[in-house]
Amino acid sequence: MDNKSDTPSEVLEQDAEQQLQVVRAELDELLSHASTGVTIYRAVDDGRDFVIVDFNHGAEEIERLSRTEVIGRSLLEVFPGVKEFGLFDVFQRVWRTGQPEHHPISIYRDKRITGWRRNYVCKLPNGLIMAVYSDVTLSKQSEMASRMNEQRFRAIANYTYDWEVWVGPTGRVLWTNPAATRISGYSIDELLAMRDYPGPLVYEPDRERLMRTFYSAVEGSTGSEQFRIKTKDGQVLWAEMSWLPIYDEKGNPLGHRESIRDVTARKLAERAAELAEQEKEAILDSMEERILHLDADTSILWANRAACDEIGLAREQVIGRLCEEVHADWHEPWGVWPAVEAMETGRHIEVERTSDDRTWFIQAAPVRDRHGDTIGGVEIALDVTRYKRTEEALHELRQEYHDLETGGEDDPDGGRG
Repeated sequence: MDNKSDTPSEVLEQDAEQQLQVVRAELDELLSHASTGVTIYRAVDDGRDFVIVDFNHGAEEIERLSRTEVIGRSLLEVFPGVKEFGLFDVFQRVWRTGQPEHHPISIYRDKRITGWRRNYVCKLPNGLIMAVYSDVTLSKQSEMASRMNEQRFRAIANYTYDWEVWVGPTGRVLWTNPAATRISGYSIDELLAMRDYPGPLVYEPDRERLMRTFYSAVEGSTGSEQFRIKTKDGQVLWAEMSWLPIYDEKGNPLGHRESIRDVTARKLAERAAELAEQEKEAILDSMEERILHLDADTSILWANRAACDEIGLAREQVIGRLCEEVHADWHEPWGVWPAVEAMETGRHIEVERTSDDRTWFIQAAPVRDRHGDTIGGVEIALDVTRYKRTEEALHELRQEYHDLETGGEDDPDGGRG
């Protein structure tokens, strides 16, 4: 059987096909190792969405996603921030017109990732859409850092003792002042290189809560929060952080500023005061005297357990009420509280009162500040009914004993009826 030789045109066609395959193989090899991201999409639902059909190594590095995680999935599902980013409209225009477009450097943000991106989008001969893009976050941060003028730095660094931090839109520390080292123990270079800031600085029990606060600040919120810092040498300090967003002269976001203050001494003082208050309450609640502390406006600042039981209300129901709104047996029916009288006269008061067969011994005194001005009053009431009755009984016994000794000589009738 004779084999027919290929015609010159067929040979050229075969050579062209082989060259095309070589070019495609070289292109695939180049794209698989390039740091530039290349993603290819197929339009679905008449351009209302795009499905990922290819995803090179550079894209994996930039997006921190593997190829197997994204192939066959919706653009809107994998990158939910693409519409706000402005790239989705570019995809639709390029798909419809076939005209390539550059999407200007912009910040892409979703719940998973944030970064500055530069995109070029074109339509391939087979109708697919190709996006070639790069992560320019580091260069953008450098650009923004250079735009922070010297006056702003001086205002932040020189006019406060607090630890000041400038965090960029992507959550990386762009600048911090020397107070950072004084408080945290970490050098400025270490803080600038800290990729998971502020996680390593936060005491473990507070870390999850503080990281939620940090992500909120990155999103543009304003607020303040207390948390514990674990310094580089392992000490635990209390800190208070306030934050607010920063914008350039055109209103573009530059990240946020954090002011962090060491409040360890204050927290220790508050704890000591809290313990002292607890000890005071424990001591005063164990006393049978009814003790009330009034403010200058005659509202009740505090009452011990015995006073609350006598009034018939829980402490939280008593505190804050005006004294005339509260009825206590040792005040009836005299009206003015001895503590109020002590505030009005500026003197210490001691009085004994009897009501409904009960006898009370009441002391009251004004409370003064360090300048001597009256700022409140204290009242202490003790039920002495039992003591008074015992005293009366003893008096009667003494009288009877006296009568027995004298034979009733003091009786005009000589003790005879």
